[in-house]
Amino acid sequence: MVQMHHATATAGHGMLWPMTTAPALATPASDPRAISAVLLEVHRAGQELPLARFQDEALALVQRLIPFDSAWWGNAAAEPMEIHRLHLYNCADTILQDYAPFIGEDFFRAQLMAHPGTTVNMADLISRADFVRTPMYQGVGRPYHIEWSLGTLLVEPVSSLQEFLTVWRHDPQRPFNEVERQCKELLMPHLADAHRAARRREMLDGTRPPHSRWAVLDERGYLREASPGFVHWVRAGWPQWQGSLLPASLREALAQPGTPRVGDALCHVLPKGAFRYLHVQPVQRTDLLSARQHSIARRFAAGETHSAIAASLGLSPATVRNHLAACYRKLSVNNKAELVLRMAATAARPPAAGDD
Repeated sequence: MVQMHHATATAGHGMLWPMTTAPALATPASDPRAISAVLLEVHRAGQELPLARFQDEALALVQRLIPFDSAWWGNAAAEPMEIHRLHLYNCADTILQDYAPFIGEDFFRAQLMAHPGTTVNMADLISRADFVRTPMYQGVGRPYHIEWSLGTLLVEPVSSLQEFLTVWRHDPQRPFNEVERQCKELLMPHLADAHRAARRREMLDGTRPPHSRWAVLDERGYLREASPGFVHWVRAGWPQWQGSLLPASLREALAQPGTPRVGDALCHVLPKGAFRYLHVQPVQRTDLLSARQHSIARRFAAGETHSAIAASLGLSPATVRNHLAACYRKLSVNNKAELVLRMAATAARPPAAGDD
């Protein structure tokens, strides 16, 4: 049934074959101009609407082409089998709980899992007479008026999570037809891309400049969006990592307050509603210096003498020399010329460490 989308689990089996699909009719779903207009509106919504409004507005646009009565749209992981986020459209929020016992026997979900990117029409899989005799129809279809299902599942390009959208009709006499199935298959990549655009815009709003190592995470630590630089950084630090769930040690580090240091980088975590924006900043050698050391190194590199620095800071020349020795060690430089180059490379950035 429509709910197979749960996109939660094991791979399905078998190929699709037509059984009872209704004949194609002249509908908005067959009108190229209507489809083009809806696609433009979908992408515009992804660029302009708040993330919280996007899915409802996008589904209303889909209804212009493919009339339906209710829907669910969500994200799920296959291993472990789990739905992460679920948006319900004209449907009671108890459906997920009532559906859970039937996941294992959901032939519709199995087909979605077996054919990502292909829109599946329930009418192509089973006759209505057989469907209404299934326990799933008795436990979920009938209570939620789900008589016909039209669903699509995609695999997200960054996270490898599954994004699914199934729309439902409540009229037993009105199955979805082949034109509508093809139309939804065409729409789904655009809906998913616009959804990601809305999420990216909300996550990145106010974060500038754009960083080369950034990611959008959910509260579990699953990647939803990420730059190539971030993915490369994670793989370099955790060569065995694969999938969309960040390595456990990295998730633990990110849960620490402040700006945790992970390997060669500082991790800046910014909460954004139900998500987290993460910017990974490579640690500069000068970040290892205390405020006092940074000041002394900068002055010395600029040409001031030990005595002049000591007088300016109220220190003894010997203390200045000791601080400079520590700077040389932390910066891995051997002489003043190398110190000058190191300090010039980072300009006069504020130090990350405290004063000592």
